[in-house]
Amino acid sequence: MKRTTIGTIGILSSSTPGSPPFSGEGYARRLAVAGRKYGIQVVVFCPDGVPEGQRSIHGYIFSDGAWHAATVPFPDIVYDRCFPQRGSEYRAAARLLADAPTGKRWILWSRGLPGKGHVDQVLRKEPGLLPFLPPTAVYRGSSQLLRTLEKYDGELFMKPMSGSQGKNTLHVTRHAADGSLTIRGRSASNLPFVKHFDDTSSGLTWIRRFTGDRSYLIQPFLHLYNADGAPFDVRVLMQKNETGSWMHTGMALRLGNPDSITSNLHGGGKPLSVLPFLTEQFGADWAEHIRDRLHNLSEKIPPILESRYGRLGELGIDFGIDTKGRIWLLEVNSKPGRTSFRHIGEPGSDVLATENPLRYARYLLLRQLRRVN
Repeated sequence: MKRTTIGTIGILSSSTPGSPPFSGEGYARRLAVAGRKYGIQVVVFCPDGVPEGQRSIHGYIFSDGAWHAATVPFPDIVYDRCFPQRGSEYRAAARLLADAPTGKRWILWSRGLPGKGHVDQVLRKEPGLLPFLPPTAVYRGSSQLLRTLEKYDGELFMKPMSGSQGKNTLHVTRHAADGSLTIRGRSASNLPFVKHFDDTSSGLTWIRRFTGDRSYLIQPFLHLYNADGAPFDVRVLMQKNETGSWMHTGMALRLGNPDSITSNLHGGGKPLSVLPFLTEQFGADWAEHIRDRLHNLSEKIPPILESRYGRLGELGIDFGIDTKGRIWLLEVNSKPGRTSFRHIGEPGSDVLATENPLRYARYLLLRQLRRVN
C-alpha cells in the first residue's frame, strides 16, 4: 500500500567536492529511505542551492539507488545539518535560517546552540549540574594562561569555543623543574601532534599564534583515561519523538588512541558498548551507578537549554569519566553525529537515532496541518 506523502523535509548540508556534492551522504541516504515509511519526502540541499528571492531549491533526491539533482519547491521543514567550511557558505546558511522565503511558510526542525562558553554559563545556573561541570574560563591571553597553569598544577586543556570533533584542541603541561612546556594537541585536520618548548615564554607565544582570532575555553586537564592510558568519553543521544517529547535514544562509549588527547571518532576513536567497558574499568556496581547517573543527567539538560534557546530537536551530550570514576559534563551538541550507534551492536538505538528526526518531523507537519485546517 502506497503511503500518502504529508510533506517534505530539506536537509541543509555543506557543499563538498565529489558526487553527490554534499556532506553527510550516508546519513542523508538512510533518512531518505526511512522517510517513505513516514510519508515524508527527503531532499538534500546546500546554502548556495537557494536562489535569492525564489520559492524553490536546487537539491538532490534519492531514488532507484542513487542521488538525482532536482529543482523542487522549498521544503516544509528544514533540518540543519550544515557545517560550513567557508565564510560565504556560513553567511548564506545564516541568512537562510533567519528568514523564510517570501510567501512560503516553513518550519525550522530545531534551533541551534551557540558557542560552548554560552551553553556552559546557562548550565551553571542549574545547581544540580554544577558538581559535574569542570571549571571553565575564556582564554584572554598569555598572562592569564600562565596564572591558570599555576592554579591547576601545571596542566590545562584548551578547546575552541565553536569547534567540533576534537580539532584544534590543546593539552598544555608546564614542567616546574625548568619551566619548559609540552603541548599535545590535534590540528585543524584532526591529526595529533606534540611540541616541546625549552621555556614558558616561547610556548605561550606559540599558543597565541595557534589560537589566532578563534575564541578558546580553558579548563583543568581532566584525566579521562582507562587503565591503559587511552582517552574515552560517553555520548548520550537525546531526541524528540513522534509525540514531540524528549526521549533517551541511547548511549555509546568512544575510546581514543593512547597517543591522542581526545576520543572523537573523527580523530581515530572507536565506539564501544558502555556498560561492559565501564564494568571492566570500575567494577559492576559502580559501572551501573555511572550509567544510571548519566541517564538521569541527560534527561535534565534538554529542558534547561530549550528554556533559554527555544525549541530543539536533538542533543548529543558528551560526558567524561576520570580515573576515580567521577563524571564530568564536557559538551552539548545540537548537531550530533550518530555513527557510534551503528557499531556497538544495539540495533534499536541505531534505528531510533536515524528515524527519530523523521518521527519528530511528522509530528511537526501534522500539527501544522491541524492548525491550517
